[in-house]
Amino acid sequence: MRSVLLVFYCFCLFSFNVSVAQVKWEKCGYDIVRSAMMVKNPDFEQRLEAQLNARQKMLAAKTTKTTVNINIPVVFHFILNQQQLHQVGDSSGIAQRIITQMQVLNEDYNRGNGDSSKIPGAFKSLYGNPNIKFGLAHTDPNGNSTDGWEIKTTTLQGFDVFANSGSAAKYDSSGGTNAWDVSSYLNIWVINMLEGTVQSGVIGLTVPPSFTDSSIYSNANPKVEMGVLIRYDAFGRRTNSSEYFYPGIDLGRTTTHEIGHYFNLFHPWGDDDDDDICRCPWPRFLNGSWQTGHDDGIADTPPEGCRHYGGYTFPVYDSCSPSYPGLLFMDYMEYVDDSSMSMFTNDQAYVMDNDISIGYTHSLISHPQLLDYPGTTNPNSDNIYSLYPNPAILGRTSVNFNLLPEGFESISVYNSFGQHIMDINTSNQLTTYYPIDLSGQKKGMYFVKLHFANRTDVRKLVVL
Repeated sequence: MRSVLLVFYCFCLFSFNVSVAQVKWEKCGYDIVRSAMMVKNPDFEQRLEAQLNARQKMLAAKTTKTTVNINIPVVFHFILNQQQLHQVGDSSGIAQRIITQMQVLNEDYNRGNGDSSKIPGAFKSLYGNPNIKFGLAHTDPNGNSTDGWEIKTTTLQGFDVFANSGSAAKYDSSGGTNAWDVSSYLNIWVINMLEGTVQSGVIGLTVPPSFTDSSIYSNANPKVEMGVLIRYDAFGRRTNSSEYFYPGIDLGRTTTHEIGHYFNLFHPWGDDDDDDICRCPWPRFLNGSWQTGHDDGIADTPPEGCRHYGGYTFPVYDSCSPSYPGLLFMDYMEYVDDSSMSMFTNDQAYVMDNDISIGYTHSLISHPQLLDYPGTTNPNSDNIYSLYPNPAILGRTSVNFNLLPEGFESISVYNSFGQHIMDINTSNQLTTYYPIDLSGQKKGMYFVKLHFANRTDVRKLVVL
């Protein structure tokens, strides 16, 4: 079990009951956000603790999780200078990283990650399925077509994430980019993160929707600032050894971790280890006094005293979980390297599902049309259609017309290299629904060409 006092300045590791000191690292900026909220709201900790207590009661009374077909529209805002753009392969490299990052999210949030085979048998029963799908937004707030990302070239070295939780990145007026409607899109800014004028060790930072709730916090964060910040060299999944990535952070799990915060998850160790004391969520006599650690409100995450970095081999113990099976160090909300992460727990999945079903992020699943490109550019035609779902589910999608199409001759599909994949003759099919099956193709970006008697339309399709 873990908590929510999020401070990242210590590390007490008991591996096989041996204590090993490690250099403290603010890998995730959640404590930056928490600390700022504490300054503005003196009763922040009490209110947060009350929410955790309510969470524990909810989990104790939970019923079977049944939510399916959750689709979240995502938009990425890249704000990088020329050197940083070049490091990640410029626009083509960014497109490739977006594809791999979307693959990682849809694997990690649907129990589809191949490295789940590394989950120890003692923890297999805890392996949860949030059943959340993410898709690139293809209709922007103005109703225009979009690829689901925008790239802004800047002369800035980056953004100070310790100043107002990196809010400057979220406003055009301060050199960033404004959020798209936060009630409809999950906004993710990809930037370089600074502490003042020097490079920061933070690689991810989230302002969760709950921290923008003015009914709970008198000085809440502005709603337009809710969303995720990801350091540019921690974004996406490595596809070859020459790509530029932060050491040990090259499988896209930073974004997995930060979106967990967005859906109201906290760090497993309670984030109360800033003074180098590893606290457990029960009273213990430490440094001459009785002290009680904090908890994340999750019943099936083992108690943990301090954060853990790097890579580990099962089992790992600390003073709060000193016996077998020890710590769940492979949880996505830990600080371990990407290659050591492989799971959410059942209760973590339930908490996220609850947040989406009836909580702060419910509005994100109310706009599935944003996942598809707008209809044909010819508003006077009866051929108004959509390509849905996009990304394709298990490689399957369809062209859906509002009315029976006139002069619709065929569908052609090409991969991102321009290679022809398939043709579908539609001239002799009078229907409003034309299925496309790419389940046998590789994951990635495809182009669907719709051939009419008087024009050809092209739509991008992502296969995950």
